[in-house]
Amino acid sequence: MTALFRAARQSLSVVLVSLLCFGTAQAYNPAPVAPADTLIVGDSVFALSGDIHRFLEEDLNKPIKTSARSGCQMLGGNFICRSRYAIPAQYANADKRGIKTVIFNGGGNDIQLNSCAPSLSRCMPLLNDLEDRIAQLVQQMRADGIENIIFLGYYNATGNAADLREINTYSMNRKAATYPGLGITFIDVRPAFDGNEARYILNDGIHPTAEGSRVLADLIKRAL
Repeated sequence: MTALFRAARQSLSVVLVSLLCFGTAQAYNPAPVAPADTLIVGDSVFALSGDIHRFLEEDLNKPIKTSARSGCQMLGGNFICRSRYAIPAQYANADKRGIKTVIFNGGGNDIQLNSCAPSLSRCMPLLNDLEDRIAQLVQQMRADGIENIIFLGYYNATGNAADLREINTYSMNRKAATYPGLGITFIDVRPAFDGNEARYILNDGIHPTAEGSRVLADLIKRAL
């Protein structure tokens, strides 16, 4: 009986050691994660909730890097987002190893925070400067070997920001006409949002709801 008990105890010890070794191996040898090949830079349309980033990662089943920050501009900075985090700086400072696709936006805060708004004629110099800066940024992306460059356009804001509609209409139409020639895939989101503003835009009139972010993520997926 004693010999039987000793044998059983030895067998149990072997099982416990095996389980310990297996558990340790599992803990120190996690499944490999594919490196990210997509980077997001931009403003609070991406960054405020993070929903677009999350939806894309879930839908595409792969990691996506993001450097987007709320309040950031294409040109310079402001009290919410310093110039060191401006959208070109987000791209410049990001780890771009393995990155082949960049999804970005920008210019919305530049316009909204500028004293020229809501006058389209007064904002024309700013709009020209924005397009020049975006062209320079895209040129740098190409030099870095980025293959797919996607610009997520702006929907027409509501509420107190509704008076920016004329500027946004001009800006989005200009992008739709010129970006293909620059090798940029332009996503015009206005048709998807028109008539659905109450569902897709928060009460602040600017940022997307979760449902709006879902629509934006789907539009991006179609462009990938």
